[in-house]
Amino acid sequence: MLSKNLFVWGDSIARGVMYDEMKERYTVCRETFDQALKTLGVNVRNYAKPGCTSKAALDILERSAAADGAVAAIEFGGNDSDLIWKDVAETPDIFHEAVVTISDFKASMGRMIEKTRALGMHPIVVTPLPVVAERYLKWISRGLDGSAILKYLGSAQYIYRWQERYAYAAMEAARDAGCPVFDLRSIFLRQRDFDSLMSLDGIHPNPAGYQLITDTVLNAWQQAPAAN
Repeated sequence: MLSKNLFVWGDSIARGVMYDEMKERYTVCRETFDQALKTLGVNVRNYAKPGCTSKAALDILERSAAADGAVAAIEFGGNDSDLIWKDVAETPDIFHEAVVTISDFKASMGRMIEKTRALGMHPIVVTPLPVVAERYLKWISRGLDGSAILKYLGSAQYIYRWQERYAYAAMEAARDAGCPVFDLRSIFLRQRDFDSLMSLDGIHPNPAGYQLITDTVLNAWQQAPAAN
């Protein structure tokens, strides 16, 4: 088993956020990986924040204290890769950059790896989950000119491919730093119908999706060798 201490830096997915269709609002899943790890005696400090980007998290991490031997899970990419969809809808004929450029994202991920190591931790990069493109396109088009957004994208699948680049960038940052990767994205994509594991918005898991995350994390944690 890994360390008895886990620090998590991530976005809403690391917090268990999902869209509840019955309540028609975002809620937090009751059964998440951090709650399950606590039953194994793991001390989890979850600093994940909805809407957080790698650059914003880096500022928080810069103020963190040392934690020798702890595991540091770093999960970003979803918010970093997002566009300002209102701007896209208003000006679909010009290029729109992501909230965090892919080069800045990779640099921030690399810096987080360096910083956690400097604090005595063992970093693990977690890949961002895949997007259900058609579902997310419908979601972001609410109250906006959906036809203009689609004109900019060319096809709904461009959203998937755009965000996928950030998953690759996260893995490249890890590879360059000799850091292990927990490829959660591939775990979802290996499911026959990963769409059924995602919420109505196309970007957050539903309870079944979070259960898959929990089961995968628990299994990996118990099977992994102890951190030195």
